[in-house]
Amino acid sequence: MTDRLDESSGLRLVRSPSSVVYRVAKSSYGPLNPPVRDGSKRRAWNRWDTPGRTVYASDSAATAYIESLAWAHEEAAAHDRAIRKTAELFGVSNKKARAMVEDDWLKAGNMQPGWLPTVWRDGRRMYEISLPDGWWVDVASSETLSMVSAALEDTLLKWGITGTLTLSELTSSDRRLTTRIATWLREEVTLDDGTQPLGIQFPSKYGRSGEAAGTSWAYWMRAIDAGLSNEPVVVDSGVPIELSDPDFKNALRFHHIESR
Repeated sequence: MTDRLDESSGLRLVRSPSSVVYRVAKSSYGPLNPPVRDGSKRRAWNRWDTPGRTVYASDSAATAYIESLAWAHEEAAAHDRAIRKTAELFGVSNKKARAMVEDDWLKAGNMQPGWLPTVWRDGRRMYEISLPDGWWVDVASSETLSMVSAALEDTLLKWGITGTLTLSELTSSDRRLTTRIATWLREEVTLDDGTQPLGIQFPSKYGRSGEAAGTSWAYWMRAIDAGLSNEPVVVDSGVPIELSDPDFKNALRFHHIESR
């Protein structure tokens, strides 16, 4: 992929990938029907969401699975923390506390954390997407970090963030920060060729997966948000997510979760 420094904004840009990218999405909604964000409740947003619609895709099925299953790992980790707190509160072992908590969990009809229900797979497909040609903001580059830090300096200072932003901050769970950056990039930046960035290219915080680079894209659906009927992307009909898929099995192992 081609990359360059934008003369107008000072941001590091990368050209659209020449090959297809991958996205896991609910088949009932389709791959290009993300939730519409209205500017509120940002804690529930995805990392690079902005007001409007944002679609995420990855460089490989392996990366897409790992990214899409992150919630299950986080849910299991939160469950483990709850068990430790219960053990401390009642003065029992972690094993005893786990039995207490999970007994109540199952009686309520909930799936045990660390397990991915079959319905999750059955309701989703893996899609291949061809993105439109254009420029993306390389959010992990030093030039981009420097320019974003300068442009949002006053806002960052109000939040107690000083100096140049770091990758650790961009990969944190602070959606107030990451969605503010994304909103500025989407709404305020015009590139030196007169176009606007298609979205953000970013590295997976989970690293590489096999031969895949672990790269993902957040595509802002400017056309649909502007009232047009279609986005300039090509999407296939998707394939079912099979438990036997090596990439899916690897994602389960990576997040220490199981499925049937």
